[in-house]
Amino acid sequence: MIQLSLITSAQIMKDPRMDADTIAKKRENHIFSARDKVTIFVFANRYINGLLFTNPGKNTYYFPIAPLNIGLGFSHKWLAVNIAIMSPKIGKKNYTGDGNKYNNFNFQILAYTPRYGLDAVYSQNIGYFLGNYKGYVDLKGAPNQTPYFDMKTNRLTVNLLRVFNPIKYSMNATMIGGERQKKSASSLVLNTTFSYNSFNMSDSIPNYVLSQMNQNAIYKGGAFYSIGLLPGYGFTWIIKKNFYIGLIPAFGPSFQYKVMNFEGYREERFAVSYRLLAKAGMGFHAKRWTAGLTILFDSEKYHVAENTNIINNNGRITLRLGYKINVPKWGKGISKKMTKAQNRVENTVNQLL
Repeated sequence: MIQLSLITSAQIMKDPRMDADTIAKKRENHIFSARDKVTIFVFANRYINGLLFTNPGKNTYYFPIAPLNIGLGFSHKWLAVNIAIMSPKIGKKNYTGDGNKYNNFNFQILAYTPRYGLDAVYSQNIGYFLGNYKGYVDLKGAPNQTPYFDMKTNRLTVNLLRVFNPIKYSMNATMIGGERQKKSASSLVLNTTFSYNSFNMSDSIPNYVLSQMNQNAIYKGGAFYSIGLLPGYGFTWIIKKNFYIGLIPAFGPSFQYKVMNFEGYREERFAVSYRLLAKAGMGFHAKRWTAGLTILFDSEKYHVAENTNIINNNGRITLRLGYKINVPKWGKGISKKMTKAQNRVENTVNQLL
């Protein structure tokens, strides 16, 4: 598995209200950038995606059979490449049936300038099992192990964000590690999210689970489109210069269009619900060494029918240890071209905004 992350993080964008050189000079008092170095790192990450179906009397929580990715990578300026060397599956022991299919694919882009940012996440999961098996369903008539569910999900989310205190606060420092805050700081962060989610339950739900669902709304599949406006606030605490803890929670309404297929009928409607977006990071920044743990969590509620809802939870946990080196002579030409490309993109975005 190859995971490609595009990180645009250190060039100061020209601001029509403020001279770019003045911004850069002020920012140097608060933010230290290490993006001109090449960081070599080892990493381990785990995508945590789950669907909670709330029904009268009983809830069912489905988890995908997903991998734990362990590998090597490097980052420089706006580019980071992660290559997974090992990807053991998580969850296989929880279900019966060796011949059933399971697969997943995850792709993520994080792009942060001082003022603006982009989070783009796509995931596809095939093959689920029930989490907390004995706690969620009545086991009468059930096998000893949770059965395999031939469920397929697709999810695409694009989040555009605006940081209102780019002089003192760096989201890159908490989530990516290409920058380092010298002092504790915070900022208002506005997120605008666009999402597409589809769930296909197929025909794999066993009878003992079907009997516990809302009989007036047995959900079979569908698609959910949403736009969310999530104001949030980012905090980063610096401890003894090199240690940091960052938290970036956001909450707000999501405006949804839903196409839902139930057993025997189809329904389409508009709705307003809620969405929670949270990011966190903690770790260590030094001149050469960097280590960190980052967490991303995204939860959105879809009302399906009376007393029946889907809560779509998506997240990622990443652990990374890296060492910074100078750019080798053969790579300096490429590095300069990367800077020019980033400047062109940032100036174009600045003119549009």
